[in-house]
Amino acid sequence: MEYFIASDNTKIYYKSSGKGNPIIFVHGFAATYDVFRIPGKVLGKSYNTISYDLRGHGLSNEEDKEVNLERLALDLKELIDYLELNSVKLVGWSLGGSIILEYIKQFKTSKLSKVCLIDISPKIVNDKEWKLGLYHGNYSIEDSIKDLDLIKKDWLRFSNDFIKTMSLNLNESSLDIALLKIRDNSPLVMASIWASLIQKDYRNILSTIDIPTLIIFGEESTLYSREAGKYMNENIIDSKFEVFEGCTHLLVLENPIKLNRVLDSFFK
Repeated sequence: MEYFIASDNTKIYYKSSGKGNPIIFVHGFAATYDVFRIPGKVLGKSYNTISYDLRGHGLSNEEDKEVNLERLALDLKELIDYLELNSVKLVGWSLGGSIILEYIKQFKTSKLSKVCLIDISPKIVNDKEWKLGLYHGNYSIEDSIKDLDLIKKDWLRFSNDFIKTMSLNLNESSLDIALLKIRDNSPLVMASIWASLIQKDYRNILSTIDIPTLIIFGEESTLYSREAGKYMNENIIDSKFEVFEGCTHLLVLENPIKLNRVLDSFFK
């Protein structure tokens, strides 16, 4: 197993394969590096593909303490520095996309060449002026406060409800497997990440992205509407917007073959 030690002495697990230009995959909330196992393997034939567990997830050690997006973005920078990478291509799904936006906010795009953002919104909490956040504009600050309380008190119940909402077509067997993978996540770590995420507004960051950007959305995503994708497409100068037909928020698992093809075409 490969680890690097972050600046605060946290062990971060990563997996690297292949040779060539580097691609780093950044997974979503409560997930692990292996959601990108198929793209990592296939694209590893032409690129150096790197996936890693966010701190507090999977094999990345983390004490039972709070984590925010600023720290997660710093971990990404430190991974890039540790591996001495340049001209990096970043692929972020869900929370991973928000981490990339936070990374660009802090560190700009000097070591990056291209970015792919998968099924995200630059601001997940909706209000009177913003209706392109979570749950197709139906997630309020009051909802987020209730969720934070539930994550702390009953992480498994929150996980069960959240996963069911992400994919309405998920069968019981697949749901059980998904819950098995995330049941050991620390409620404190998960709650602190969620608390950080719901406070973020990256709308003013979009216009600062000065590298080619691919925006991918699931046609049947129950989390974010394609209008959120179009909004990002309109506000990121050099961007392309693509919808995966028949896919939900879990498109990275539902159609990895198309994802491989689209990413390979974009990166070339």
